[in-house]
Amino acid sequence: MKNYSDFPSFTVDFATDDDCRRFLMEQKWGTGFICRRCGHTKSVKGRTWYYRRCQSCKYDESCTAHTLFHKIKFPLVKAFWIVFQLSTLKKGMSTCAIAQQYGIHQETAWFFKRKVQQAQSNVGEDLLLESIEVDETMFGRDPDSKGRYPGTKSIIQVAIEVDFEEKNGEIKQRIKRARAKHIKDFSADTLSEGIEEMIDDQALVTTDGWAGYENAMGERWHLVFNSDGGENFKKLHWFIFTLKNWLRGIHHKVSSFHLQKYLNEFIYRFNRRNIFSSSTSEVLKSMVKSAWMPYRHAIEM
Repeated sequence: MKNYSDFPSFTVDFATDDDCRRFLMEQKWGTGFICRRCGHTKSVKGRTWYYRRCQSCKYDESCTAHTLFHKIKFPLVKAFWIVFQLSTLKKGMSTCAIAQQYGIHQETAWFFKRKVQQAQSNVGEDLLLESIEVDETMFGRDPDSKGRYPGTKSIIQVAIEVDFEEKNGEIKQRIKRARAKHIKDFSADTLSEGIEEMIDDQALVTTDGWAGYENAMGERWHLVFNSDGGENFKKLHWFIFTLKNWLRGIHHKVSSFHLQKYLNEFIYRFNRRNIFSSSTSEVLKSMVKSAWMPYRHAIEM
C-alpha cells in the first residue's frame, strides 16, 4: 500500500467498499492462506469473491472476519476514511464529529474509534533514547486537588526525547518523540514502572526535584534541575499543555478508565507528525492483523 499525504488522493484509491475489500484481501491472504478451522493451506473462492473457502473443511471466511473490521455497522469505505482522519489530522476527531460527518450513531463512532485506538496501540512505540525529560501532570476537575494530592483527577506521567540544534548562534531545543502513561500515584515504585516502560535504560533522564525520582531511577543516569516555575523545562511543559488542551478541547471529558487509549492516540500522531503520510497504511495493516474486538471488550479494556 502506498503512502498518502492528502485525503483526496486517498479517497480516489478507496472510493468504494470493493476497493477496501481488495486491500483487506491482500493484507490478510497476500502471503498465503491458512484455514482458521483446520490449518489447511489450500483455498478457493468462497460464497463471494472476497471470501476464501478451505478446500479441506469447506470453511468460508470473509476478508473482514477476525479483524478489527469484523461486523462493523456501516460501509467499509467510511471506515477507511475515518481511519485516515484519525491517523493524520493533527487533532484527530471526536466521536461526535465522526458521527455527524459520516451519518452514523455516536455510540457506533465511539466503538469504531476504540478499534482504531487499539490498532494504533498495537503498532507500538520504541523506547525513548538519549536525552529525556520527565514530569507528571493531572487531568480532570477537582476543587480539592492541591499539589500532588490528585483527589479525583487522573495522573499522567510524561516523557519527551529532546534534541539540540544550533540556529543563529543559539542552541535550540526541540522535541523528537514523546510518551505518556496514566499512573495511579506519585510513589517511587509507580514512577519507576513508567520509566521502565517508556525510556531506554541507557538514556540520560532529567527531572525536577521531586524526591520520588531519586529511588525511581535506580542505576540510571539522572540529572535534577529545579523547575523554576517551568522555566527549566519549557518544551516539556509546552507538550503537557498541548496534550491537556487536546483532551479538553476535542473530547471535553475522558474517563480515567479509558484515558490511556486516548494518550496512545495522541502519542501515535505526535511521534509521526513529520512522516504522517505512512500512518494510515500502518494503522490499516494493524487493524487487519489485530484480533476482533467485541463491544463488551471495548468497554472493559
